[in-house]
Amino acid sequence: MSRALIARVITIGAIALCLQSPAAQAQERDLKFVLDFISLGRHAPWYVALGKGYFKDEGLNVTIMPSKGTADAIRTVATGGAEIGFIDIPSLVASGSAGANVKIVAANYQKPPYCIFTLNPGANVTEPKQMAGLELGSSTASFLPKIWAAFMEMNKVDSRTLKIVNIDAASRVPMLAAGKVQSIDQFLMSEPAIRRAVTNAKPVCLFAGDYGLEIYANSIGVPEDFLGKNPDVVKKFVRAALKGWKDALADPEEASRIEIQYVKALDPQIIVEELQILKRIAITPDVEAKGFGTISMERMKNTVDFINKNIEVSGDKLTAEQIYRAGYLPDVPIKP
Repeated sequence: MSRALIARVITIGAIALCLQSPAAQAQERDLKFVLDFISLGRHAPWYVALGKGYFKDEGLNVTIMPSKGTADAIRTVATGGAEIGFIDIPSLVASGSAGANVKIVAANYQKPPYCIFTLNPGANVTEPKQMAGLELGSSTASFLPKIWAAFMEMNKVDSRTLKIVNIDAASRVPMLAAGKVQSIDQFLMSEPAIRRAVTNAKPVCLFAGDYGLEIYANSIGVPEDFLGKNPDVVKKFVRAALKGWKDALADPEEASRIEIQYVKALDPQIIVEELQILKRIAITPDVEAKGFGTISMERMKNTVDFINKNIEVSGDKLTAEQIYRAGYLPDVPIKP
């Protein structure tokens, strides 16, 4: 082999190595994403984005982390324990200055998932006026009873008649099923699990979103410093995630099969049923017109004002302008 040919082979090999190296390709970015709770069926959209490679396509290596609840998720994001989180906006506002570092870039729950479950036969509460004098199994440490009280006043029902029974989260469904409490507050997507726990009656949900409670809830939140330094990374995450939301809600059965690969303890059928219910709060006329994640400043202000008015906030109260950061949704909207 001539020297010229050898040199040519070496050059071609060097080019090939360069093309395969991280410097020549988009380097994969590690990201931690924290959920608002342990992984449940309603979280399948995130696993669909992971399982179908949407995050990988954007050059992101995403790890999905569980949390102990909304407050834990906010704390994890605010302190840098995760770069991105599934953040409940009412909880963020209620955290006051402690959550000031977290910025919302896309809204997944266009309606709040709050539901009061009763049984039929039983209290069978189907409209707000029936909440007068109701015994509600909830937590006195939570701000949800205050939201329900405000909801009652919105619907011209005396909130002073509501009777709060302090019950830990794990005991609420068993106590409802046993008839030891008239009602419990849970997320709308809890209905499939409640239905399986109650064998002699039908669960009935009074859904706050059907009676005037027009506020955002769980959304994509990012620490302000990370957002400022990595705007393109956040845009990539949002785009990939919203593709997962589109696919999961369009095909719950496929989404269930994907999530089970990551969270094997879940019931596949409950995942399907939770996703079918999730559509009620994730797909609205706004989403159909403008795409998943859409946020209007007017509704954001309504959300923030509602919480600040009805919940005791620690430290300085946050404003919608402080919380919301526009410009991170896909240029081409991802629609249902």
